[in-house]
Amino acid sequence: MMRRSIYFLFCYFLIQIQCKNISFINNAILIPIRSKLNSTILTNLTCDDCLCLTAHNSSILALNCYENLSCEFYLRYPRMYKIQSMNNSRLYFLQNIRPQASIPCCMSNTTLLLRKLQNSSNRMISINVNKPRCIVLDESNSLVAVTHTNGVPSYFDRFNPQTLVRLEHIPINASVTTITYYQGRYYIGIDSNETISVFIKDGSTNSLRFITNIKAPTSSAMSGVRDIIFVDNGQTMVVASADNNRLYFFSMRNQTNYQMTRYITVNYGIPHGLFRMNDSFFYVASWTVPSIYAYKYNETTLNWTQTLFATAPPSTHSGSHVLVDDCDRRWFTISGYGIRIYNANGVNIGNWILGSGYFDTLLLDRYVVLLSNPENNKITRIDPQITCDQD
Repeated sequence: MMRRSIYFLFCYFLIQIQCKNISFINNAILIPIRSKLNSTILTNLTCDDCLCLTAHNSSILALNCYENLSCEFYLRYPRMYKIQSMNNSRLYFLQNIRPQASIPCCMSNTTLLLRKLQNSSNRMISINVNKPRCIVLDESNSLVAVTHTNGVPSYFDRFNPQTLVRLEHIPINASVTTITYYQGRYYIGIDSNETISVFIKDGSTNSLRFITNIKAPTSSAMSGVRDIIFVDNGQTMVVASADNNRLYFFSMRNQTNYQMTRYITVNYGIPHGLFRMNDSFFYVASWTVPSIYAYKYNETTLNWTQTLFATAPPSTHSGSHVLVDDCDRRWFTISGYGIRIYNANGVNIGNWILGSGYFDTLLLDRYVVLLSNPENNKITRIDPQITCDQD
């Protein structure tokens, strides 16, 4: 349960003792609806350490304290955010200033948004990356991609999301298929042994440190891991397994490992991209026939029910990934075509023809778009310089 309280802080700065009343919400954190580009992460510090480093700085408005000896502070509040329950965490308002009400939709006019994106060629950056597949943002506000080749090694690449300057290029001695970032860990699908390998970033050596492997039992092994999401505050992991048309469900066994509890065999070809809406609702993108399926958890039957949400026009293209923006629009990345946009009822409300090879899409603040393209060996950033409706 979230509870608002007052924290009475004593911190020693140089030779001066400062006392300060700080309001907080227990077991809660502040999360931007989009990326975490407004925040800064500190690691290997207790919550009190973080408070003592940040509380004297009048520019810092809020602080998330996490259980894993890390914290995250905000110099300005995001326009769109939520306050989410998280056990053993705490959200501090360091200046005792609460954020204004979250603005749910930046630009409601889809036609105008697409026109601005299509006319942003002079604000487009592309870099050469060998076969980049899934792209994610991690807690250091970096863009992370994995490359998938027929041999080894594959690579873990980290970039500045504003400039696409490469920050790291780390080999992985396996053929990889996907990457997901959650709670300080990178979950990477390994093609050769149908495993999800878990890593953390080792800042002292600029390398990935292996934590564990996650596998299903041999009799029901995963085959072709394509995407990974987490629900129930990380208690459940959902995996799209392409080659045997299954969705796998794993339950957290401890903080470093998961155990398979069940799987669903789907009645469509190649479940590919996953997108979490909430703890009882997620989407799956079908690769074979570009379609989006909705899954909702039934509390009565204790099962997940499947419904067809949308199908793209028949073509030779492939359904890759889906995401939902701040205006509740579904962006469906279709390899060989580009992006189709649907409203919450599955009606196609916009199309963006990009050409061949686009695989995954990320949206940053004000609809800055990041795209991976393994067919043409590039990652692209497009800034439409949007003015929100409420600006």
